[in-house]
Amino acid sequence: MLNNWLFKTQGKPDKGGKEMKKVLLQGSLLGTLMLAGVAAYLILFLQDTGKTYAQENPLQIPTLIDSLEADNNIELAIQDGANEFFAGIKSDTKGFGQSYLGPTIRLYKGETTRLTYRNNLTENTTVHGHGLHVSGRVDGGPQGKILAGQSLSVDLPIVQEAGTSWYHPHYMGKTGEQVHAGLAGLYIIEDENSQSLPLPKAYGVDDIPLIIQDRTFVDGKMKPYKVTHRQILDGLVEETLVINGTVNPYHQAPAGWVRLRLLNASNARFYRFFFTDDAPFYKIATEGGFLNKPVAMTSLSMSPGERNEIMVNLADLTSLSLMAEFLPMDPEDQTWFFENPVQRVIDLRVDTSLPANGTLPSKLNDIAYYQQADIDNAVRRDFTMYMEDEDQELHGHNLLSINNVAMQMDVINEQVKQGDMELWMVKGEMMPHPFHVHGVSFQIITHNGQPPAEADRGWKDTLVVTEEPTEILMRFDHLASQEFPYMYHCHIFEHEESGMMGQFTVTQ
Repeated sequence: MLNNWLFKTQGKPDKGGKEMKKVLLQGSLLGTLMLAGVAAYLILFLQDTGKTYAQENPLQIPTLIDSLEADNNIELAIQDGANEFFAGIKSDTKGFGQSYLGPTIRLYKGETTRLTYRNNLTENTTVHGHGLHVSGRVDGGPQGKILAGQSLSVDLPIVQEAGTSWYHPHYMGKTGEQVHAGLAGLYIIEDENSQSLPLPKAYGVDDIPLIIQDRTFVDGKMKPYKVTHRQILDGLVEETLVINGTVNPYHQAPAGWVRLRLLNASNARFYRFFFTDDAPFYKIATEGGFLNKPVAMTSLSMSPGERNEIMVNLADLTSLSLMAEFLPMDPEDQTWFFENPVQRVIDLRVDTSLPANGTLPSKLNDIAYYQQADIDNAVRRDFTMYMEDEDQELHGHNLLSINNVAMQMDVINEQVKQGDMELWMVKGEMMPHPFHVHGVSFQIITHNGQPPAEADRGWKDTLVVTEEPTEILMRFDHLASQEFPYMYHCHIFEHEESGMMGQFTVTQ
């Protein structure tokens, strides 16, 4: 990024997390670096960044598989594919039973669904239920291997409230590559509350899934996954938005309330979402369920792995576009002479022939918030996500790690007791990091030293942390053995695979 050319780092953060100092290079070296930096930035900027392709395409809606209609028995083939992001041009991809991505699977609280994954790839994989409250044995972490050419069946008992989760590989050393190729899909969980609320419920009509990714295309062909050392440190960010596998999509929607389920499934890209003309919308849910009531907003930032549900009213409109600003991963890398690139996520085009059945309730949920006694009696743990620059030996840290310990498959980093309240204080060095915990949803106690905003006072499993500590409170109700532990990690795939991940057990 531009600041990396214009500035030189001196005095990296010490173990107390002090802010690093940046000093300007002087003399001819500064001029040379400025010219080189500006030229390089212009090349990157002028290639594809910020470009909305003229070609418009109807939004692909992932096939919906209802677990009850399938008698709670679903089989998914994990396979290679050839997907056409641009007409007539095939890209090498992977998918679950299709060329790219996978079906949306609807699950129900109180039901147990058997999922069988048939691995038709020539490499091993796993399938992680991101957001599911299940045991470590069926969580699908790095130990839950599905060998090439073999199948694995897991029973998923759904005990959590309604929400939007997702599934993706979590195989150590291959997660970023396999998700990038297309292995991802949504879980939609329903319960009595979600079914009784008068929300938009017509899947793919007024209840619209949006799996948001960024990709690079060369002559219409998706560039295969390959990362440099610099991209491992920064995370892989690319130039073109792809929504449900569609480039520059539009969607025919009714002239009324529309519900959008947003998933940031990018490897590393951070976004700020907003509608054209700063049209207001309402956030109704975080990763683990509904908020107590809708929260009015005009923009929403999301990091990789996060999900949010929002609603917008299209009555009296002919169209409305959801936009995405490409945020720098580190706010300090914000350039002063270029605005961040902005691309259209989707153009919602009103079709008055479609029935407008849903509305926005004033009350959505009744969250059982943790109390001060829960905080006082909680087991406390500290986690610091370390990221060193090229001079990684300055403080003796691993290049990417948590608590200066890089991920090792045979090391259990923490041991948790089932049913105990856990208060985790998490912070990130050098840049913001999306922190994800397996097997649970948590509540934010403080974020950057402040109480959470009303829009974040719901159940979450992924949260951006910075150098200011963030406190999250949770209770693990399911077991995770040493053979099948849970993970906590940065959800920038290039970071987690390079060491910024740990393992923990939950025992009785």
